[in-house]
Amino acid sequence: MPKPDFTLKIIKDAGELHRLSEVLVTLPAFAFDIETTDWWNRHRERIALIQIAFRAKDKIKVFIIDALADFDPEPLRLPLEKSAAVKIIHNAGFDATRLQKHYNFSLDPIFDTMLAARRSGELKYSLKAQADNHLGFHLDKSARTSDWSRRPLDNRQLYYAALDPFATLLLYENQLERGISGNYRLMPPAVSTQNLLPLDDLPADSLPVEVETLTAADPLPAENSSAQSNLSETAIALLGIITELPTRYSPDALAASTGSERIGLAGWIIDRRLGTDAEPDEETVKMAINILCEENLVRITETRRLESTVTGEWLWQQMK
Repeated sequence: MPKPDFTLKIIKDAGELHRLSEVLVTLPAFAFDIETTDWWNRHRERIALIQIAFRAKDKIKVFIIDALADFDPEPLRLPLEKSAAVKIIHNAGFDATRLQKHYNFSLDPIFDTMLAARRSGELKYSLKAQADNHLGFHLDKSARTSDWSRRPLDNRQLYYAALDPFATLLLYENQLERGISGNYRLMPPAVSTQNLLPLDDLPADSLPVEVETLTAADPLPAENSSAQSNLSETAIALLGIITELPTRYSPDALAASTGSERIGLAGWIIDRRLGTDAEPDEETVKMAINILCEENLVRITETRRLESTVTGEWLWQQMK
């Protein structure tokens, strides 16, 4: 099995970012990935790293931008929004929407390699599975649950962060050769009047909390009456795992293990809801966990473990 071959550079200041931006606008395409912290909580989520990979003649160069460093990412707007370069992302529904949310970057044009894999009929469309099946190398995912807010990052974290855009670039080239389309259109952000209210600026833990109490005879609360229809099969499966195995998983651990550790009750639930051949992409799982938290079906304990709310447990009992 071939070993990934690329050069790596860390971007830590505005001058280096400007120089990288000037190169990116001249390229036909470049691959893109991000690492986030506290992604399950919209009040605390931050982008920690931005990773970019592209070809320079017969070599692949990878750049890791420290998004927590003290400089403005604005120079990236030109290559991400205004240039004709194709932005290649594995699961643009996660990465592109995060960039839009945090930096107001509207990426265009986008080629989503996960979308392309799904369009081709593949059930195992995670980047790890695609690298195994089409690129002939194994993606080392041992650092995926790392603390990406920690500085300095260790070599294991940097290597992990560099591998994803590297593999995404190679997968894009492979999919083009196979004639697969991965065109993705980023939707404009939803406008919420809640964001205009002073309460939205308060820390989450300072908001008044009303304790839920439901009995088996109680009807499903009206605000969650359509929750089931709004949840993906992945989200329903995760709700089942969290309900049946309360406080077993942290958000990162559940996102990392869902596609790769099909053992015990958690594996059985995934197999029953998604099928034994399905392999959910890690970013898809993150999106599903995020939705469960937003819908107040799942909460994070003080020890950063997942457990279902009373409403979430009620909903799962109706569906399982």
